[in-house]
Amino acid sequence: MKNLRTDSTSHPSTSSHLNSLDGFRACLALWVYLGHLANASGFSNRLLGMHPLAVDLFMVLSGFLMVHTWKQDLHQTKFLSQSTLNFYLMRFFRIAPLYYLLLIICYAFGPSLAMMHDAVLKALPPPWAQSIANFDPQTDWNFDSFRWFYLHVSFLFGLVPGMENSTPLPDWSLSLEMQFYFVFPLLLILVRKIPMLLIAIVVAVLAFYAPKLWGNYLDPGILSHFGQPSFLPYRLNAFFAGMLAALWLRQLAFTQPTNRFHKILLLLAACISILPLSKPVILGYLFFVAISFKRIPLISPLLSLKPFRFLGDISYSIYLCHILIVYPIVYKLTQTPGFLEHEPIERFIISLLLTLPLVIFSSYILYRFVELPFIRFGKKISQGSRQPT
Repeated sequence: MKNLRTDSTSHPSTSSHLNSLDGFRACLALWVYLGHLANASGFSNRLLGMHPLAVDLFMVLSGFLMVHTWKQDLHQTKFLSQSTLNFYLMRFFRIAPLYYLLLIICYAFGPSLAMMHDAVLKALPPPWAQSIANFDPQTDWNFDSFRWFYLHVSFLFGLVPGMENSTPLPDWSLSLEMQFYFVFPLLLILVRKIPMLLIAIVVAVLAFYAPKLWGNYLDPGILSHFGQPSFLPYRLNAFFAGMLAALWLRQLAFTQPTNRFHKILLLLAACISILPLSKPVILGYLFFVAISFKRIPLISPLLSLKPFRFLGDISYSIYLCHILIVYPIVYKLTQTPGFLEHEPIERFIISLLLTLPLVIFSSYILYRFVELPFIRFGKKISQGSRQPT
């Protein structure tokens, strides 16, 4: 498809656009944190209860950004190339160092974290457990096996049913993300060799049948039982929908006229890709596309403000570390006389006031002293390994 051929400078990359996406990412991370906090404090709220949908939108954003920031000519992408290796190196050093550090913390404090997690669940059962008679959670995070070690260090744990919830962290999505990174260069090749509409149909069919074949949260599937959608076929359509939005944005940057029929196919492919997603995620996708294309005048500047950009910078740390703060704090609160007698909204506010400063401060420290140095290191070694042109 000749319309995919652009050089690395032919797509918009203005700071306001990227800043608004940082703000969008910040909102998603806070949504996940607040949703987990609401569950832990026994507060039921429809919007916060839908926080798992934020992870689906993270996947859309990831697919978009991978295309938007791709350094190669899309028309010349090769799966086995130095540029692809550099891509893998940078993504590894972006994701892995912080995750490995938090895994060490989970290993060191695993039994205590499991005890506090179960005590909170028993004192304030989540909605899905309130109908279970004699609910008695028994969390077993077995960190001592070599199998656990190599599956998590390699990010392969998301491919193994039953391993997707084997740490206190919301890390199942990291395995999913790494699976996407692995196939991303291949998807770019397929997009120029196979009609996008066909790819969209394939990923949509995979997403539709994945819960039936491999399970859907508490419900086992025909072939296996994944407690989370940590296997790529579940959500490849969300990543691909984000890629299509970025490809459309590249089209808008062309100075020469583009094929109208190709644009229609791109739009149809995006519609097909998002069909298996829930209605709130589809609405979130449309909102994401609107702010990406600057179609909502007030929202894009708002999301580009410095507070949102700051939260966007530390959003990965917020997403990954907040559980290690939320459950110990809420556990201590449940041991405090009178806390459980408060109204749910009061318990949530008290928990929020105590955890939010710690989550933000810890996330900043992790970003400043773990994420940033390794991001720079990944860029340095990838630049050093580039072959002369």
